[in-house]
Amino acid sequence: MPEHSPPPGESPPGSEPEGLPPDKEATKEGRGSTPMRPSCEVMRDHKTDSVHPFVQQDLEDTLREVSVDTWIEAVLGVPSGRINEWATLIKKLGWFRDRTIERALTDYARPAQESGIYKPFARIANQILELAKGALPGVGASYPIADIKVVVNDPISIERIPEHGELGAFRKPDLLFVRGSQKDLSGGTGARVRWVDILAFMEFKLDHKEQLLETLNTCRDDRGLSTINSKYVKPSKPKKNTKSAAPKRRPARTVKVALVSFDGGTSGPSSAGSKRSIDDVLDGDTDRPRGSSKKQKTDSSNVETIRKNVQLQAGGYALELASCTYGTRVFSLGSIVRDDKMSLWYYDASGYVRTEESVSVMKDFEKFAAIMVAFACGEPKHWGALPDVISPPSSAPYPASFPPPSLKGHSLEMVPPDTVEPVKVTLGKPVFTQYGLVGRRTFLYRIKTNTVVAQTPLVIKFSYQVISRKREQDLVEVARKAGVQHIPKVHMWRDLWKLSEGARAIFHGDKKGVYEDRMLRALVYTRYIPLKVLFKTAWHLIPHMAEQILDCKHVHMSRLLPKVANNVISSVGLHDLRFKANMLHRDISANNVMFEVRDGAVKFIVIDFDLAAMVDSNGEPLAAPSAKHRTGTLPFMSYELLDDMARLKLPGHRRIVHRLRHDFESLFYLCLYCIFAMVEVEDAKIKADMATQLKDWEDLTYDSIASRKHRLCTDIERMGTLVLPVSCEALRPWFYGWVTVFQRADSAMSNYKNQVRLAQWYKDESFSSFDLDTLQGTITRDKIKQSLGFFYDRPLAPEDLQVANIPGLGKKIEAYMDDDEDLAEQSGHVQGQSVVAKKAKPPRKPRSTTKVKKVEVAKKKTVQKTVVASKKTTTAELVSPIRKQTQKPKRGVRTLAAATRSMTTRSMQKGALAKAK
Repeated sequence: MPEHSPPPGESPPGSEPEGLPPDKEATKEGRGSTPMRPSCEVMRDHKTDSVHPFVQQDLEDTLREVSVDTWIEAVLGVPSGRINEWATLIKKLGWFRDRTIERALTDYARPAQESGIYKPFARIANQILELAKGALPGVGASYPIADIKVVVNDPISIERIPEHGELGAFRKPDLLFVRGSQKDLSGGTGARVRWVDILAFMEFKLDHKEQLLETLNTCRDDRGLSTINSKYVKPSKPKKNTKSAAPKRRPARTVKVALVSFDGGTSGPSSAGSKRSIDDVLDGDTDRPRGSSKKQKTDSSNVETIRKNVQLQAGGYALELASCTYGTRVFSLGSIVRDDKMSLWYYDASGYVRTEESVSVMKDFEKFAAIMVAFACGEPKHWGALPDVISPPSSAPYPASFPPPSLKGHSLEMVPPDTVEPVKVTLGKPVFTQYGLVGRRTFLYRIKTNTVVAQTPLVIKFSYQVISRKREQDLVEVARKAGVQHIPKVHMWRDLWKLSEGARAIFHGDKKGVYEDRMLRALVYTRYIPLKVLFKTAWHLIPHMAEQILDCKHVHMSRLLPKVANNVISSVGLHDLRFKANMLHRDISANNVMFEVRDGAVKFIVIDFDLAAMVDSNGEPLAAPSAKHRTGTLPFMSYELLDDMARLKLPGHRRIVHRLRHDFESLFYLCLYCIFAMVEVEDAKIKADMATQLKDWEDLTYDSIASRKHRLCTDIERMGTLVLPVSCEALRPWFYGWVTVFQRADSAMSNYKNQVRLAQWYKDESFSSFDLDTLQGTITRDKIKQSLGFFYDRPLAPEDLQVANIPGLGKKIEAYMDDDEDLAEQSGHVQGQSVVAKKAKPPRKPRSTTKVKKVEVAKKKTVQKTVVASKKTTTAELVSPIRKQTQKPKRGVRTLAAATRSMTTRSMQKGALAKAK
């Protein structure tokens, strides 16, 4: 995986002046501003107010509380009886008096600032795990307890994944649970920790640091130990006039960005001497506070606000942990420690579960220690590993290879609908991973099968779907039978596992309606091509995409259904989906519209029917909403639906029904998104401005996003000031056509609402009906088509979509669809090395026979590895995604992109074409 630019407070190794205090570095970078990557994509920083707005809603809507004992049994698989047994024995063994723990507790109780408690906590936790080896019932001396470590992470941000682009976030959990082999993940190379390496996170909040020592002394007094005074020895400053250089403070942005584990120290009971002697011993190992790029957290009288903020921050970590692990985890784990009180948190696709009571590191030391041991005794399934229905490769079995960087190499069995023989499906390179925590959490992989399933490349889609909803494959089949085109081809499917079969069963027992049960479902699709492959340079085809998805494009059915007459045509897209299949897609977004090449031309496909819903002839849903949360992808959601979400908690509020016009509006945002995020732009200022415009759709509150989108859709002057690439300015009039339709529709809705108010005021029961589906006919497919044609009179010629007329597209498609990369990659990391290998220079011809033999031996080893990797997997011969046909003779320049490159205007182009004719 390539390195990304460091967040505020960090720099590439060796790029900053040495000796600059970390806190000044953070101020210098301006932590209040939104950080930018060199590509000018907006990235969230570490501030609480930068956490994704869905986290706030999920915290309010899905949070449930259970007892500590229930949480531990459900998640870690340790019954309360065993925890109590361990705690009793720990007290008997006197772990509280252990020298390392005693010193660390004292350091924990006397911090200068919040970061001063991180290292002591790590020392306490790791010493507990060391003492537990072979000393407690059921706890061995080796795996797993010997392999689990607690490490300090703050102020280092976790490395993001490139797939999330502008959605990624710079997050800095305070402490981490990791495998022992990963405790120093950077190795001095400057690389940051990946989310896939993290088992669980811990977030701290120091509210009342002055009470920590009082609490500790109370605990020491109860155990017959002398109390600790409150003195703190500050590190002495070196003299200025000395020849030897003063030891430099380690800045937050250092050459060696390493995790630090604290499991050292001498175990054994400490002598209970005088108060002074104890202090003298403990002060010698005081953790001196270091600067941090993280803003120092201070005391606050508003305890509820502090609690809410730390919960949001932890929710942000859980979001990244779920989103950046490529589907390898069913759930995420975290802990929140406020002063010395620890609560345990569980996050899955149905919501959040926390412990209703807290465990004190000091007052409940023995139980706290038992809980730490329970964590360290966990198997992969206790850290969120997928159920056994998806098996890891034999070359990398669990638990040795857990956590894996992805599911590449994992396999499962599926049965095609027209056979009874199971097909082994082996996962290849990840294609997509959704940025989300609660909800579907969709992720896709390329696949290989041991028998021929289709003559085209395939992908497998996993998602956590609400069990009460109609299955996605059934919805696609309804659309297919209704004659709707531009929908995906589904080859196989399987229901894998329900959340109610895991920890949720213990959390909630037989209680109904407490949470939203979800099914992990797998579907095998034809592999389609993402829009970015096309629109990076062929931005002039965006109107073609909108026309096909709107349902304005017609295709001849004779090549699809040979028995149909040649003059029979069928419409395709959202309009047909609504009026032929009585269905709404409800999630038009950048990842849910792709394309394929059919008969040498680009054809756009709408995929992902997870959120699709059946409606009646008036557009009203046939079934009550089955999901308890919002539907859609935030940047592409209609402003009316966003406003509805913002008002959800208001008394008497009536929910807005999702309608076809909302999907039309999502298509408008998709067209803009393709320009903002996919078109190749060299001007850094324009890239930064477009990134900021995207941020307005994603990183604000629901109400703020709704307001900005409403203005964009109804104010043509705002559309006129929107920043676009210079090359795409020719499309601005086309977007005016969209805004004009939305203006009229918004005006119709405003008039309707005013009439409703007046009718209610005067109790007028003769109020005429209003078509909410089309807003009295102001926003329909035909109205949109008419408006777009008025503002953008360039005809959308069919030959524009011919691959032969789109420079370089054929090679890009072949490179994207190439499966050799999956076979060439030996590591499980998502960013493979095959591309680099292809660019490497070929080896020189050896001059001696000895060298020839060595080369032959090396080749044999390589071949053996390849054979082992694919021994039991036979791959069907892949058909090129570009279907062959007789090429039509090329004509003059017809594409807008080509016209722009040749520095000709549209009128000049028309003149040239007229002369050519």
